[in-house]
Amino acid sequence: MDLLLAALFCTSIVGLSTAKPTVNCSSTFPSTKLSPNYNETIAHAIHSMTVEGLKLFNIKASEINFVPTVNQDVFSDKPVLEHAPKDGFGNDFHTSTMNVIDRILSTLGNSKDGLGPHWSAIERVAHVFHMQDLWERIKATEWPNVLKTPPSDEVCTCLSSVDFNGIKDAVGWVANHYKTGTPITLLNRPIPKLTDATAWSVWKNRLLHYYTPEAMRDAANYLYCVSKFW
Repeated sequence: MDLLLAALFCTSIVGLSTAKPTVNCSSTFPSTKLSPNYNETIAHAIHSMTVEGLKLFNIKASEINFVPTVNQDVFSDKPVLEHAPKDGFGNDFHTSTMNVIDRILSTLGNSKDGLGPHWSAIERVAHVFHMQDLWERIKATEWPNVLKTPPSDEVCTCLSSVDFNGIKDAVGWVANHYKTGTPITLLNRPIPKLTDATAWSVWKNRLLHYYTPEAMRDAANYLYCVSKFW
C-alpha cells in the first residue's frame, strides 16, 4: 500500500468531480466503528503532533511520517505541514518537564510555536501538556485494542488519505483559527482567557472533550494506519 494507491482508492469511490473529492471512512467502513466526526477527533489528536509523540506508537517514526500538523509558523503561506516535526525540546534542564516549559517560554512573542499570538504563557503550557497527556491516554487505552484487532488495509488506505477524507481540512481549520484565537476544540465555541480557577473549569471541560473512548479509538486507528508507511 502506498500514497498513490490511497489517492486512487478515494478517487475511485467519489468518482470524477470538479469539486474536491471527499470520502467518509466512517460510513464506507461501518464495521470499523469510526465515529461520524472521525476527521475532527483525529485532527485534534494530531494537529500538534511531533516525531517524539509518534514514537510512542511506533519507534520507527521519523521526520517523514505523513501526519499533517499545524505549521509552527501559523502565519506561513502553508498553514498545514505534510509531516509532523521534531518537538525541538532542549536539554538544559534535568527533567523533561522543565525542558518542555523552557521550550514554550523561549518562543513567547514570536508566533512560531504552532499556536500563534493569542495564547498566554499559562495557556501554552496547558495546551502542550494536554496534548502529551492525550497521546499517553490513547496509547494506554485504545492502542492495545487496535493492535489486537487492527483495521484492514482498505480502512487504512481510507484513513491515510488525508487530502480526501477531511482530516487535513480539519487540521487546516485549527491552523486558521490559531491566527485569531485560542480554540481548544473544533466546535468553534468561545473560551475565556485562562486567568483564574473559574476559567480553568471551562478549559478543563473543553480539554477533556476528546478523551472519550470513541475519539481515542479514532485516533488510535489513524495512527496505526499511517505508521504502516514508516
